[in-house]
Amino acid sequence: MNMKTKTKKILTIVLLLAIASSVTIFALVTMQSPVRQAITQSELDDLIAASGGTRLTTNPGPDESPMWSPDGTQIFFETRPDVGSGRYSSECYIAVMNADGSDVTRLANGTNPVLHSGKVYFEYHDPVYTELLVTEVMDLDGGNRKKLLSLNERTHLFQAISPDRTKVCYCTYYETGSYFVWWKNATVTKEKGDWDIDGGKYNDAWQNGEILMAGQEMHSDIWVMNLDESNKVKLASGIESSNCPPRPEWSADGKKIFFLNPVISPETRIENIDIWVMDANGGNKLRLTDHPGYDADPKFSPDGTKITYLSEDQDNFDIWMMNSDGSGKERLTESPGADADIEWNPDGHRVAYISRSSNWYSYKTEHDFENTSDIWVMNIDGSDKERLLSIPYPYGVIDDIEWSPDGSKMIFGFHPNYGNDDIYVLDVPKKPEKE
Repeated sequence: MNMKTKTKKILTIVLLLAIASSVTIFALVTMQSPVRQAITQSELDDLIAASGGTRLTTNPGPDESPMWSPDGTQIFFETRPDVGSGRYSSECYIAVMNADGSDVTRLANGTNPVLHSGKVYFEYHDPVYTELLVTEVMDLDGGNRKKLLSLNERTHLFQAISPDRTKVCYCTYYETGSYFVWWKNATVTKEKGDWDIDGGKYNDAWQNGEILMAGQEMHSDIWVMNLDESNKVKLASGIESSNCPPRPEWSADGKKIFFLNPVISPETRIENIDIWVMDANGGNKLRLTDHPGYDADPKFSPDGTKITYLSEDQDNFDIWMMNSDGSGKERLTESPGADADIEWNPDGHRVAYISRSSNWYSYKTEHDFENTSDIWVMNIDGSDKERLLSIPYPYGVIDDIEWSPDGSKMIFGFHPNYGNDDIYVLDVPKKPEKE
């Protein structure tokens, strides 16, 4: 099982609708926040309760990245002071609560918690050498904390730790002296210079809505090393990552590393992101997808034989599935909007996902009740689709879904338009057995 982040920020979902959650690494054009609607927290809670859901957190600051304990009795999450959604401070904490939301306990200062093999892995910036990103591990009760490694600030967040807990795969990034402008017509302009200095000439285009975003060009290198920071090896270099980090993940057996390889076509100026795989030593690099546009967010089936992923088709993002070697590609959804955040049921028979009526949520200042953010489940062949929850956009959007270990419940995060992120739990109806 790979070390993956459960932090899926709304802006990243808009840009890629795939990347789980991710932190953008370049300077974005400042965007206007969505207009606040006259909707109360109690109205939202009542709407979710009508579908079998319950609000678990009520902290004044954002609560995000929920994940179940192995036995399903507790939920671990990240809680932050009231500094605004998506913002970080030195007072971020890893916390745990009972499955009903009671007995909230702070375990350690840090962010981006991940559970593996009965341990909690998390990150924080060193309070003395703030340019260092520290990864630590602790027991589920917060005991036996141990520092694993420190990486400098030019490292992408969310390192991937190997299944045998001996190695870490991570990415460093660097600027190239150019900048990109993403246009509404899906093309990209690349120019030499510094966006912070030269970007003013695009102000009219931004005001007219012709530009979606812009920022410095970034490239990334992929590295692997032992958890004691020895035997560091560069596996891949010069990967375009202005809009999308490579986000490497290990295969279930630890023999392969999967990563995203974004390429901007010099002929069409259109960005294409594909899923690649390589041996754990960097050899035998192989492209698994070749669909034009975005192919991202690969998720392994529990048995490691199948991969679900998101693929873009005419501005929509649908869920596809393929074998672990890239063969046998099948399209599972044909949604009018955008699907995201694929999560396999622990038994490997069903998949949950989020579907949105529009993939431009963050770029709009007003939202229509006809546009919704939904949680769906389906069989792994795409059949028997069932919508569990639907929330209109004026309330906000759903993210961070995760099945309980027994598949009877699902936790999710909710990013509101008017307040802080909270964590909810939703009952999942038992699938009737076929006669």
